[in-house]
Amino acid sequence: MKKILIATTNKDKYQVVTYLLDKAGLSKNKYLYYSLDDINYDGPDKKEQGSINDRAKEKALVVKQYLPYNDFEYIVGIDDGIFIKGALQENIKDYVGKILYEDYLADGEDYAFYRGYCIIAKDGTMYETRTKTPYIYKSKEDAEYKEYSYPLSQVSVPVGNDVAVSELSTEEGNEYAWNNSKDQLLELMEKIKEK
Repeated sequence: MKKILIATTNKDKYQVVTYLLDKAGLSKNKYLYYSLDDINYDGPDKKEQGSINDRAKEKALVVKQYLPYNDFEYIVGIDDGIFIKGALQENIKDYVGKILYEDYLADGEDYAFYRGYCIIAKDGTMYETRTKTPYIYKSKEDAEYKEYSYPLSQVSVPVGNDVAVSELSTEEGNEYAWNNSKDQLLELMEKIKEK
């Protein structure tokens, strides 16, 4: 089977991105998925700069450069931003503490996560897109910040729902992400198939 490397050590991000790409057409029936942890990646963990798309591209390129042997059909760089209070913030980490512990948002306030994707094929061809998933804020008094997870899932309620993502089943959370990402991801898959 061909292999796909998702350039992340974040287990939650890896799980949802794998689900989305599988559903978009890079099927688990044809591809084996790996995270950086799965391959014991020991390349640099550089602080990326620029837009979420620039940072997704940089992640994929750095990982590709530092792989001792690239036997992956695709390397997928991903990076997230948050549209909050009328502006896209390129680094969610700068806002996690404020959102979880400092009443930065009011209950019922809307925001959205943006995700940049850069898929580098074995031949070096790059494919890029960006998705947007909207949420409503719902405060949680005992929210926890856990490294390599999605701490904001505890306070992010899918539009049209009344419970946070962390209280949904994995399938429900993934389907919500899919319903808000599928147009961009299916378009991206069409570009990959054209090659």
